[in-house]
Amino acid sequence: MKSIYSAVGLLVLCCLSNSCRKQEMDKLIDKSAAEQALDEQKRSDPPNTIAYVNPIKEWINWDVGSYAWDFESNEHVVYSDYEDQIYPGALIKGNSIADFSFNPVVGYTPKPIKVSVSLPAPASKVSATINSPSYSSMVQTVNNVLLNSPLAGGGFSKFNFNTKEFSYYDELKEYFASGVNTNAIFFNTSSTGTTNYRKIAKKTGLMAKFIQKNFTLDMDIPKAGELIDLNVDQQILTTYNPTYVSSVTYGRLGIISVESDADFEQLNQAFKKAFGILGIVNGTNTLTQDEINLINAADIKVYLIGGEGAKAVQTINGYQNFLQYMGGGQTFSPQAPGVPIAFSMRYLKDHSACKAQFQINYGPISRTYARFEYRNQTSPIYWGNAPGQPGVIVGTMPSTFSDIHLAFYQDASCTMPVKAYNFVKYNYEVWTQTTQIVPNPFSEGWNGITDRYERSTIRNELKGTSIFLGNALIRSLDQRVSNQGVVTESDKLTREYRLLPGEGYIVAPTR
Repeated sequence: MKSIYSAVGLLVLCCLSNSCRKQEMDKLIDKSAAEQALDEQKRSDPPNTIAYVNPIKEWINWDVGSYAWDFESNEHVVYSDYEDQIYPGALIKGNSIADFSFNPVVGYTPKPIKVSVSLPAPASKVSATINSPSYSSMVQTVNNVLLNSPLAGGGFSKFNFNTKEFSYYDELKEYFASGVNTNAIFFNTSSTGTTNYRKIAKKTGLMAKFIQKNFTLDMDIPKAGELIDLNVDQQILTTYNPTYVSSVTYGRLGIISVESDADFEQLNQAFKKAFGILGIVNGTNTLTQDEINLINAADIKVYLIGGEGAKAVQTINGYQNFLQYMGGGQTFSPQAPGVPIAFSMRYLKDHSACKAQFQINYGPISRTYARFEYRNQTSPIYWGNAPGQPGVIVGTMPSTFSDIHLAFYQDASCTMPVKAYNFVKYNYEVWTQTTQIVPNPFSEGWNGITDRYERSTIRNELKGTSIFLGNALIRSLDQRVSNQGVVTESDKLTREYRLLPGEGYIVAPTR
């Protein structure tokens, strides 16, 4: 690589070049940013929130172009198809959990159970016995406990809110924490996709979940003579491997899908402000007209549990309609306790927590073209006195810096940028060569060359069309000169970023 000098020629500044060289030589990429874990797209809310899901296994098949994750959860959102079967003490067939139909066990003699409501009150005020577990007895017990508790006049709810970007409607299973058919629940007829993978039709998809938690109704682990008479109904254990509903959360819950032609950041900010107006999240209570227009132009669908609307997905038209439909109080009372929104189960045989597994498909995938690109190259000019020539000012450009980008394209000619997947690991190495030259007659023409290779991997965490690795030194030349302006020693550096082969991408030539 040639250095570019002023008209003074090959005269360079010994002391100035050396000081700059020392700072620039080791200016490499900060790998801590390149080695982050998978982003939140494959993770749910924090573990202490309702219906948390835990990722178990990732499935990638580049031969057929499929990508999926297996999840598990021990708490599930109450869905309208089985809501009347969810109450403390309900026996559920174990073999119906895999498809999340939650079919009840019938033909047995129910026994009393002990329950308690999670309210800040003495145990005697919040505990009760349900003689014959059923949905109606659950409702009556909750009402009785609230009326006789210190919160008979009402209590405040706890809120949780979460948003994520999505592309396929199957991804909304995460917010249900179950394998319910979200394609059928939320599928917009204007969306495109195959029978199995329903894709958004617009540029951006946002899925949101808000939870208004009032309290939980928890069942004690049954003792002998409680829940079921196993002496009479022993066959139930061997036939169904049953579970029982051990906890039910009361409150209000909404799962929302939004399609928009706006960027995700703009869409997310607008809806967070809207939920702030509803009192669900903290923050500003005003929206700009542009944000209101953005919501008005979006396709919005809401599955709401515990609201005044029907227990089915509703299409919401515009900002004002959204506020009206989603609005609700921030307190609960015996007259308005909320409804069951989530539940947990235990196995009858040993009372261990029941963790149900399900799979989320993230749609068909294909390999992208990737290459390193050197953008915004700069060669700073350093000024100083010429050696051996007092009063003569010279400038030198011994170093070149560049912004390092790993760029992604959908075509081999790299003319169509594409947002690459965030789960692909890109393998690369940084090659650095340093050459020390001591010309005749100072050391009989001695040359020393050192090559260094540093390998690493990186993911497209931000899901953009390129990854910015940082600004780095890619070329430099330091020359020591005598007072007569004769070069006595040269240090040359060359650095290249090289993408290595790997799964999920095709290496294109570096530019």
